[in-house]
Amino acid sequence: MNMIPQDVNLYCLLPEIILLAGATTLLFIRGVGRGKGIVPAAVLTVFAALAAVCYLWDQGAHGLGGLIVKDNSALMFQVLILTTALISFVLARDFLPDHKNNGEYYSLLLFSLIGMGIMTSTRDLLVIFLGIEILSLSLYVLVGFMKIVRAGMEGAVKYFLLGSFASALFLLGLALSYGATGTTNLAAFAAPSAAPALLLAGAALMLIGLGFKIAAAPFHMWAPDAYEGAPVCVAAFMSVAPKIAVFAVLLRFGTSVSGPGQNLFSAAVIFMSVASMVIGNFTALRQASVVRMLAYSGIAQAGYILIGLLAIPEGGAGAIAFYLMVYIFMNMGAFASLAYLSRRQGKALRIDDLAGLASRHPWHAFALAVFMVSLAGIPPTGGFFAKFYLFKVGIEAGYLGVVLIAIVATIVSFFYYLRIVMVMYMTAEGEGEGLLPMRTGVTMIGVMIAAIVIMTFLTGIMPDQFFRSAATVFTVIIPGV
Repeated sequence: MNMIPQDVNLYCLLPEIILLAGATTLLFIRGVGRGKGIVPAAVLTVFAALAAVCYLWDQGAHGLGGLIVKDNSALMFQVLILTTALISFVLARDFLPDHKNNGEYYSLLLFSLIGMGIMTSTRDLLVIFLGIEILSLSLYVLVGFMKIVRAGMEGAVKYFLLGSFASALFLLGLALSYGATGTTNLAAFAAPSAAPALLLAGAALMLIGLGFKIAAAPFHMWAPDAYEGAPVCVAAFMSVAPKIAVFAVLLRFGTSVSGPGQNLFSAAVIFMSVASMVIGNFTALRQASVVRMLAYSGIAQAGYILIGLLAIPEGGAGAIAFYLMVYIFMNMGAFASLAYLSRRQGKALRIDDLAGLASRHPWHAFALAVFMVSLAGIPPTGGFFAKFYLFKVGIEAGYLGVVLIAIVATIVSFFYYLRIVMVMYMTAEGEGEGLLPMRTGVTMIGVMIAAIVIMTFLTGIMPDQFFRSAATVFTVIIPGV
């Protein structure tokens, strides 16, 4: 039997090939000239991958026997993922300026981008699993990258153990679905099966594995410890980028299943969405650490985004894409602000440490307040319209009960998001401790935060333009792809 695909066409993997070449090069140049060229090489690699994505736009590519399909939706998700990497690079340059293992850091991050690029570009379950493992193995190491930080090592071990268990469940589900259909292609979920019970069991196990990767409740246990123990630049990246890749996979699941499988998919999504919104928001209320609060906030945000999966025929895919676009700015902006405030590893920044920040550094307090307001979903920021579009398609799809729970959960989130604003603006200066001395002058991270603030407002002032751009991607059919 010939196991080699007839149409190999490595052209469809051009962005991933560029990332692989860059990641490998970084491992070799780390010892040359004290690694001074590492950061420029990493940034250049990501920009080259972005250029390859733009080149493939509107023409698409497919190869390896149909295992890889680069349509506009896959390319759009890849643009979002690469954007998160660029932001993370700026944070790492400021947060790990003289770390001796910088080469390994940037190389691992590029390898994780390869895994996510594969995940967004395939309709084959086995290739999805391959992408998940490439992504996960890189993140396990990045979480514990600062070996001298005990919390980081503990978070990495917990993440590795629970992540390995989730991967095993996904692989078991893949095996069951293959046994029921005789193929690993997602299209098999739309066809009648001779063993429907086996297929449903496989689909349920794979959804559990994917739910873990987006930190959706009740598979969220790893997130708070991993986020708090990881370097801030890693926490920022893993709080957004893996969500984008997994939601790209979940969208393909949602458009592939039918019949009883569709009912199972909807029930599982409703359960994870409601559980995430309730557990994430109510647990975030009790947090004293800013990073742990953002971790539980991320769990709740995953619950909101899951509503879009229930309303794919009503435009849920476009609403998800727009929400993820806005989520990059408001969530990574919040982590960027934390990185700017405190670069001290091993000491968690507490909410009380922000006391009186507005009187000492008004611009920085304003930026952090914008991100908190956007995460809460208050106009005129992009976070308001991101939630609005999701709730709108949810109601149109007939899931009014889930949307009402989401609205109540959003109101609950006001208390912990606006608590940070209140501490910065309404608490006397000097009551907070633990902040490092702020630097004066223009810095790269400061410029980046300013740009993210502008984008947060732009997506709130001109939401229709951004939303239509995202929604159009899912309606354009590329011939031959």
